Amino acid sequence: MQMIAAQMESIGHMKVKELPLPALNPGEALIKVKYCGVCGTDLHVFKGEHATAKYPLVAGHEFVGELVELNGVSLNCKVGDQVVAHPLFSCRSCEACAQGNDNVCKDLQFLGAHTDGGFAQYVKVPIYKIYPINGIDPKLAALTEPLAVAVHDVRRSGLKVSQTALVIGGGPIGLLIALVARLAGARTIVIAEISEYRRNMAADMGFTVLDPLADDYGDKLYELTEGLGFDVVYEVSGSAAGAIAMSEYAKSRAAVVVVGMAAKPHPVNLAQVFMKELDMYGVRSHTQYDFIGAIDTLKSGALDNELKKLVSHTYPLEDIGEAFDMMFAGDQFFKVLIQCN
Repeated sequence: MQMIAAQMESIGHMKVKELPLPALNPGEALIKVKYCGVCGTDLHVFKGEHATAKYPLVAGHEFVGELVELNGVSLNCKVGDQVVAHPLFSCRSCEACAQGNDNVCKDLQFLGAHTDGGFAQYVKVPIYKIYPINGIDPKLAALTEPLAVAVHDVRRSGLKVSQTALVIGGGPIGLLIALVARLAGARTIVIAEISEYRRNMAADMGFTVLDPLADDYGDKLYELTEGLGFDVVYEVSGSAAGAIAMSEYAKSRAAVVVVGMAAKPHPVNLAQVFMKELDMYGVRSHTQYDFIGAIDTLKSGALDNELKKLVSHTYPLEDIGEAFDMMFAGDQFFKVLIQCN
């Protein structure tokens, strides 16, 4: 049997074409994909900026669909369920995996970078990675994976109820971090973003939003924290300016979380890290436990109104090239979904 998929045949070349339906090995499940979100990682894979991606490749790892076949036993899913899948594959035996830190496994593999992903009518995954998410709007369920990133980042930061948080970078992940931080009990959340389009979206969701290019940017940040700085700073932009700002606007003994991936090393003010005794955390994707946390958050409905606004564009699979072109051209988007069936 054949299916339609968007295959990256080589760097910079993607074609919607017929491919064989994935054949299941023991312990694998077949999912009929409804929606698959486009992530910044997919754009990097397309441009050849992912160091270990293997071509030809079907990218995409933020998907939801119908479970149509099991080659093995699932304890929590049955054929016909709407499901999502944790798209990181670890060795399950190294020290990191044994400690529950499967996201930093020494042999970590990613669906959509090392194995074929969700920009297709069907995708296969290990059975132990799938979770039912019945009764949830499939467009919202497609946000499970990026929401899991935010859950991981907020958990790793140790954010406490009534604390203050600064999010540098108001794109999809930055806004999701802000939403999860608010859900976790932060009393003041400020989003710093240079794009007016994205600032407007964040403001519409009730956040205090500042333009980091404005002359009074720093003064306003200190005004909002009574001159102390923030309890937690999430650097999501990956920019040189963000790398400097993350310690500048952190209060003493604050947590600084490095979320954004920089294309090249940026200077960091280590004197401020030293003088303020800052705790700095790196974050990489999310653990399977965080993925479950994202599912539970979606099932609660606590973020439904905001997440519906976050989905800004939907394209059919045959027009995925247009979706990529739009995302490369500017910043007038948030979450872009590809409808595969």
